[in-house]
Amino acid sequence: MLKAALDRDTQNRPFERSIKQFGEIVMAEPALLAKLEETRDANSFIATYCKLASEKGIHFTPDDMRIVVQEQKQGSNWVIPKAVLKIVRERF
Repeated sequence: MLKAALDRDTQNRPFERSIKQFGEIVMAEPALLAKLEETRDANSFIATYCKLASEKGIHFTPDDMRIVVQEQKQGSNWVIPKAVLKIVRERF
């Protein structure tokens, strides 16, 4: 039943897959995480996250990212890695 719900959500919100994919890359490449840590506020964090993802061929919008960040800050819908969530909590 949980798998069916996950499959449904992934189909309805395909941007989550892209954001999660980039999060895995961030965790594998410390230089990307360092660039995110350099951001000063929520808008620069989102812009940087989207730009870095785009440079890796992964695309989603700033609005998609805002949705994921807000949901994850509320403790649901785990899409971005915990190390990135720490940065989010400091910026938002």
